[in-house]
Amino acid sequence: MILQKIKWIILCICLTNIEVSLGGLTACSGLSNGTAGSFCEDGTTTKVIKVVTSLGTAGSTKYGKSGNPTGNFFFDSTGKIVTDSTSNPDSGYYCTSSGCEDITTDTTGTYINSKATTRDCAYILNKACQTGDQGKTYYDKSSAKVIVCPNSNRCTLTANNGYYIDYGSIQSGGGSDPTKIIKCTDNTCDNSKQATTGVIEFYLNAGLDKSTNPIIYSDGTKYEAIEGNTSAVFVDSNSVIDKAATTLSYTNIIVCSTKTKCSSVAYNSDLGIYLNAGNSHDSSKNADQLIQCDSTGCTMLNLANDNETGNNSSTIYYVDKLSSKLIECKGTSGVTCAITTTDTSGKYYLDYAKASPSTNCPKTTGATPAIIGFCSLNIISCNSSQICTSNTISKNSQFLDGDGNNLLLCATFDEDFFCTSVPFTSLSYYYINSGNTGEYPLLYCGETPDSTNTATSRRCIEKKASLTGYYSPDNGTEITGTSGTYKQNYIGYLISCSSATKCELSTDLANEGYYVNAGVSNSQVPLLYYESEMPSISEVSAEKDTYYLDASSLMSSAYAKLIHCESTKSCTSIEPNDGYYYNAVGDDNDDELSDRIIKCDKTGCNIGDKAQLCVVEDGDVVLKPGNYCYQKEKGSDTNDINFVVSEFTIGVDNIDSANQNITYTTSGSLYQYITVNPGNFPGISKVTTTLFEIRSNAITRVVSDGIYIINSKNERVESMIGSINIGKTYSMYVCSVSTQLCVKTQSCKKGTYYFDEANEKGYQCNESEISLIDEAGFYVDSSYVVNKSLTPSILKCEDNGRCVRYTPTNTYFLNSGADNTTKALIYCSSNSCKTQEATVGYYRAEFGHSGVIVCTSSTMCKISSLRYNYYLNNGEDRVTKPIIACNKSIHCETKKAYVGYYLIQENNNLLINCRMSSTCEVEEGSVGYYYDSANNYRTNEPEMIIKCYSSSYTGNVLCNSEKKNQGFYLSGSENNILIDCIGSKCSPITVENGIFRSAASIKTSVKNVHSQGRDVEEMDEADNEIIDRVGRFDDNSEMLDKESNVMMRLNEQRLIGRAQSSAKNEPTSTLIICSGGVCNELTAEELSLIPICTYNNDMCYLDNSNMVNNSQNKMIISVVAGEFCTDATRSTLYFATETIVEFNEVISGVLSTSKTVTKNCIKASSQYSSNYFTVGNSIYKVSEGLIREVHDVGYYFININKNILVYGTEIKEYNNSNVLLYKCDGVSCRIMDEPTSDTYYTDVTKRIIRYSVEDGKYSFVNKKENVCTFADNTCTPKYDIEENDFCITADGYIVVAGEKIKSRETGKCFMSTSISENVLAYSYNSVLYLLNSNAAKKVVTSGYYFAENNYYNSAEYRSFNSTSTGITLYGCINSICQIYDPQPDVYYFDMITNYLIQKRGKTWVSPIKVGYINVSISPEEVYIYSYTLSENKELLLSKTKQDGWYYTIDGKMYQCYSKGKTCTEIDDTAYVLTNGNEMYYCVVDSEGEPTECFKRSCTAGQIYYVKDNYYKCTTGSHFELVRSRHCDYNEVVVINFPVIYSDTFPISVYNTISSIAKNNHYVPTQKLSRNSLETIQGVFTNCTYNVYDEFATYDQICMQNYVKLNSDKEPDICSVKLLGYTYCTVDEGDDPDKCNPSSAYSFKYGLSSTTKKWYLVVAVVALLWIGF
Repeated sequence: MILQKIKWIILCICLTNIEVSLGGLTACSGLSNGTAGSFCEDGTTTKVIKVVTSLGTAGSTKYGKSGNPTGNFFFDSTGKIVTDSTSNPDSGYYCTSSGCEDITTDTTGTYINSKATTRDCAYILNKACQTGDQGKTYYDKSSAKVIVCPNSNRCTLTANNGYYIDYGSIQSGGGSDPTKIIKCTDNTCDNSKQATTGVIEFYLNAGLDKSTNPIIYSDGTKYEAIEGNTSAVFVDSNSVIDKAATTLSYTNIIVCSTKTKCSSVAYNSDLGIYLNAGNSHDSSKNADQLIQCDSTGCTMLNLANDNETGNNSSTIYYVDKLSSKLIECKGTSGVTCAITTTDTSGKYYLDYAKASPSTNCPKTTGATPAIIGFCSLNIISCNSSQICTSNTISKNSQFLDGDGNNLLLCATFDEDFFCTSVPFTSLSYYYINSGNTGEYPLLYCGETPDSTNTATSRRCIEKKASLTGYYSPDNGTEITGTSGTYKQNYIGYLISCSSATKCELSTDLANEGYYVNAGVSNSQVPLLYYESEMPSISEVSAEKDTYYLDASSLMSSAYAKLIHCESTKSCTSIEPNDGYYYNAVGDDNDDELSDRIIKCDKTGCNIGDKAQLCVVEDGDVVLKPGNYCYQKEKGSDTNDINFVVSEFTIGVDNIDSANQNITYTTSGSLYQYITVNPGNFPGISKVTTTLFEIRSNAITRVVSDGIYIINSKNERVESMIGSINIGKTYSMYVCSVSTQLCVKTQSCKKGTYYFDEANEKGYQCNESEISLIDEAGFYVDSSYVVNKSLTPSILKCEDNGRCVRYTPTNTYFLNSGADNTTKALIYCSSNSCKTQEATVGYYRAEFGHSGVIVCTSSTMCKISSLRYNYYLNNGEDRVTKPIIACNKSIHCETKKAYVGYYLIQENNNLLINCRMSSTCEVEEGSVGYYYDSANNYRTNEPEMIIKCYSSSYTGNVLCNSEKKNQGFYLSGSENNILIDCIGSKCSPITVENGIFRSAASIKTSVKNVHSQGRDVEEMDEADNEIIDRVGRFDDNSEMLDKESNVMMRLNEQRLIGRAQSSAKNEPTSTLIICSGGVCNELTAEELSLIPICTYNNDMCYLDNSNMVNNSQNKMIISVVAGEFCTDATRSTLYFATETIVEFNEVISGVLSTSKTVTKNCIKASSQYSSNYFTVGNSIYKVSEGLIREVHDVGYYFININKNILVYGTEIKEYNNSNVLLYKCDGVSCRIMDEPTSDTYYTDVTKRIIRYSVEDGKYSFVNKKENVCTFADNTCTPKYDIEENDFCITADGYIVVAGEKIKSRETGKCFMSTSISENVLAYSYNSVLYLLNSNAAKKVVTSGYYFAENNYYNSAEYRSFNSTSTGITLYGCINSICQIYDPQPDVYYFDMITNYLIQKRGKTWVSPIKVGYINVSISPEEVYIYSYTLSENKELLLSKTKQDGWYYTIDGKMYQCYSKGKTCTEIDDTAYVLTNGNEMYYCVVDSEGEPTECFKRSCTAGQIYYVKDNYYKCTTGSHFELVRSRHCDYNEVVVINFPVIYSDTFPISVYNTISSIAKNNHYVPTQKLSRNSLETIQGVFTNCTYNVYDEFATYDQICMQNYVKLNSDKEPDICSVKLLGYTYCTVDEGDDPDKCNPSSAYSFKYGLSSTTKKWYLVVAVVALLWIGF
């Protein structure tokens, strides 16, 4: 083996750089007797390879021309093609469709053998077959591509972009390691890249082994494929920016998510530090441990040593950009970097990637190295998960160094701000802990681990904060000294803490004086003293029971507080009461003791000019009540302060100890109740009587809330046994902070309770007696009064009188006071506590920490033993907070209510139903689901749902809360309520129609589901054992029932199994279907009838493969557009946009029922939540888990091509030809026709859009919508209403302005709240609109429109006379409208309701019968119309067309002229024959009385002659014009000639009547009744009808009473009754001239013809007069 390798090396050396041309094939032209199957070459310039035939001659071309394969082809010495290693290549060609060329090999060139059948001759190197190793790659020099050997059979070519190792290259010095890589770009490759000594490279591997070794690595001598590194990154050598640069920079790095999956990432963000993965492959572990990247690229980061860390640390820190973990680099001779293994949580480090450029980094002269600490701009912080971030620090900060014994100090050094590390040994006192995350806001740098207290062992530790006092910052020379290293100015500034988590260094210099030392626990020294001259601050000890002026409270000229030191180690800052205080630091050597006494009042505290001594050397001094004097004995070393209670005079003598005018005590306290005049005691500015406290070191005014019981020794009673009588031996004072007074009381009201705060005792009063409270409980504290009468506190007392005062808010207590029999509760509001009567209900108890109080009557209350989670609040705040929510059943708060349900307790059936935020009530749960309103109280917790079900054991309904599932729940409250839990939050929704994916699993029920009787979801039989507690069933029927139940449930399980069979045992959802506001959850068998579809890219096919073809499971063969189907698990809905058919109806990819394949469905998902799908008049919304038909009220502009709602941004979208307008009224929708007049819409996007009939387009009315409010027929717009009539409400209702309205002013307006009901809106532009809630259609039809003035609805008939607001009549001529006053005697026709109505006085009436009426259809005319009843019982109104007279049903007579289009009422008394063929006599009164018309009757069947025409009287006294049908020539008829028309009589008739009048002195007339016409009758015959002129004529036989002589010369008289002549006789009483011949007989008076005519007229007039 060794010998073979040596031979191979020698061979390689010998062949280096030697190119060898393989011998060529025999020329085809020179073939003499070639071997069949061998090959020859043909051609000179362009060669081709031909096969040798069996005849030994050249045959067809196999390589080198079009249609032949391309590749490298090698032949042995016999001309046979080389396919494996059994023969060696003697000649080779690279052939394409353009010809072949010789392959000239060298010692390094590799060529794929395109005809290799095995890998043992996969490629040719140096005229020899070479084995292609499986999984390796080689370079094909001919095609400039990569040879890949993917399997054990053969190798192929590829040119996919990327890098490959060229395993065909070897080191020049021998060996088998590849020295080249292949780079492929744009389908071409080259292998010129060779490993370079000293150059480390990394590339992404594109080779076959990239799935296991994704990185190509070069150490400078060879290439190899290696695994990825998930904790570090590689530089991508393919992304070198400048290859000639000394330091290479890269644009990309290689990042590995796993060891086998890596990618090249372009880096273009801020600074980032990575571990260099390449370093792990460097045996020398060079200094390039890290890769540093920024926006300019990535470079290797050289860390030759750790000198840059300075003296204070030996470790360098960075944040690893890849993992956000902390990188630590350490080492002296060679730095090593790695992710730290130490716990970094909550720690801070200097970021060495962000070095400060400042030259002011602290240095020590002559030090080696010179840098004391590294200076950085950033601090690294690591959280609890050890994820670290680097943050720029810009304000003074301090952190404990995670590295060890240093403080990271960020401050301004000279003029530059940066952070550096300071050793603990240089520090003292306190710093702000900027790394505080909670309870440790301070750092104390004076701690030592032992008692040596040496600086070398000093350390800094985190400290909790004290809220009382101040901390001294570091005042050491190293930090603050001018010659120190850091030169920080902390002297004169103090640290104070405002909360347990927040402390700050003061920004102002401290006042000179004393401060409470908050750090006393560390130093045992309670005070700090600041001296401003030096300046310096120091800790000082204190005297016991003394006072100091608190320098922190210094105002302009006084101190607001004092420091009181109870002991030498405990001092506190106090707000002093008015009084005198002994100054602990007063100067006793001062003869005047000017600084010994501190006086305090409301303006503050100050040291007096001179202390008032009790012994004076010169003269006498009068002391008044309220004054003090110091030291009763001159020269005494006691510090007694004496209080003056009575006026007396002092002098040079010591005061006798028995003097009662002053009071002093050496211990404890004494109390005096005295009256003090203004100016005699600090703070008293008027005569004041109150209680004063005298102590050994202070005299103060008592300011307290509570009582003081003082005994005869002026001492305060601390406790008592039994009761005492106040006003005798004992005095009681009730003190108040608000009044600053104590009032002496002789008695107290029974049932009041007082508190002695100092002794923590509670007292109860009974007139003049007082005793300790002896019953545990709560009491109203009567001793704490604010605002004169309010008692904000309660006492919680034990039965021994020990009490605690509380000032609670919004809580209740059980009243233990004397009035608890009538007032069971104590209620504490925000400022007062008082007893109150109870009402039945629950109350938040005892600060919210004791559950609830339950009151079962007005006097019976107790702490409830129930442990519910929610209660109805019966407390004072029940309106705003109707819910009591309890945590762990006892920690309770009143809460704002949210609409929905609260489960009172798990496994309970009681729910609190809150219909509004202020209205809640308890109800029993029904089977179903409820929205859990308690979700609103939870944050960052999964949503819960309340599930109520029937217990399979008890049959009772139980409710529990459970985590919600994705989907919809059927509510237990209402038929049309679902709970939508599709998103992260659940919410109840009201549903009219739709299909919803149920969040519950398939129902186990075989009955139909009804809203109030839903089936119970029960457990499987295996989990629901039937327990017979008796042992046996006593009743056989009960046993049968139970067995029947089991059988039913087995049936249910089979149904469920069938429903789930196609889902491969996956959980099967069910569906909720809502229709008409009733929602039902499908049972198993109902669900099985829902079609199942397969889905792919919006193509659906019905899948009936699992459908059992029987009566229960009917085969569904199609689903039409607008319907739906589901997947097999029933969890996904598909909405049909076109018809869906079975898959087996698809032939060759084309639906058999259609000619093309189209998308026919969509998957119901949230991506369609904003779409609107339309099918005919129906609109559908599709979203995750639901398909809902839209009926919501409004107008919808929908682009049916894009299935989107058009929003009010671009008007061109509204005018798109694919946009249809839909109107939905809450029940259904319909596509709107093109309006017939200009119409204004407010669509669901709340824009006002105008449709112009003239333009046929939509346009926006306003650039910016004019939003207005509407109430009581008035509106207030945001902008002026001038240019157009409209504004829009916030709800999207369109409003029409009835007048011009200025911005923010109010004017008359019109609005409808219903899209189905119009109101009449009359704008100030004289335009009338038919207005619904969302559309205003311009009225352009002439006519009248009645509006009821309340809401301006079109007036209903019943409202005309019932409305109190009146009726408005609008009249329109085309589009111009105005308001009209109704005219009397005119009926108006309403164009909307078709009412005919007339106003008579104050009453509106309609026609009560048919006939003629005076009607105005439009303002253009008033005319007579015929009002009739059709055969279909419909009332018809038709305009009269004939001129003439018309008598209306109102009793009016009108004459109409069609040409003038007018009808006028009769204006003169006359007889009128109407066009209705009736005769009226109308009397017109000249004095203004109404005209009256009287109908004249006629005799039915007789003929009447009226104004030149003959009429036949018909039934009802109608005059029917005689026509041909009435004419009978031979018929003898009676014709009546009305006397009123005598001047129009036919001449013959006229003459005959004249003759009778003249000769017989009598004109016979006929008048049957008062209303009948008075006529003169005659007998006529020979009726002749002129068809052409349409008139009839008669021949006269005789006129009534006409006398003629017969042949016997006897008189015959005309008898109408006998229709002719009869013998005339004169009876008694008759006119004697009766039988005189009427003609040919002279009047005895000899009248002339003129006289005759006058006579007839006189006779007629007389007759007329007689008739009336």
